[in-house]
Amino acid sequence: MAEKITHEGIVIKVEADAVTVRIQSASACGSCHAKSLCQMSEKTDKEVRVETRQAARYKAGDRVNVFLTSGMGLKAVLYAYVLSLVAAALGFFIAALFTPNEVIRGSGSLLAVAVYFLLLKYKSEKINSRFSFGIEKPVDTETTSIY
Repeated sequence: MAEKITHEGIVIKVEADAVTVRIQSASACGSCHAKSLCQMSEKTDKEVRVETRQAARYKAGDRVNVFLTSGMGLKAVLYAYVLSLVAAALGFFIAALFTPNEVIRGSGSLLAVAVYFLLLKYKSEKINSRFSFGIEKPVDTETTSIY
């Protein structure tokens, strides 16, 4: 089974087919091995909408775990960082074909990144459909004594 990136949160809204969860940053994010992928440790609060057929199981105020497989986290890194860097480099080199002026080259690079992020925004619905969060109630950590 794929490794999961999990964050604890609190249910703030329940709909017929979705649950909205507020993810609160925790000190445990600092030691998480996936912190460089998800960037949740740098945010204080984030709301995540999780589509699920079992939304009726949850109610506002419930503590839940929201998870994403590590493969999806890597895909998010690809979209946010790697492809934007490729766009910047392409913009720079295409501008370099037309002018020796470094200011215009740099501007071409910035313009390419801006166009890339506008395309991401335009295609956000399609991209978001590829990323699906899961939700689960945390397992009780209380143990019963055998003595």
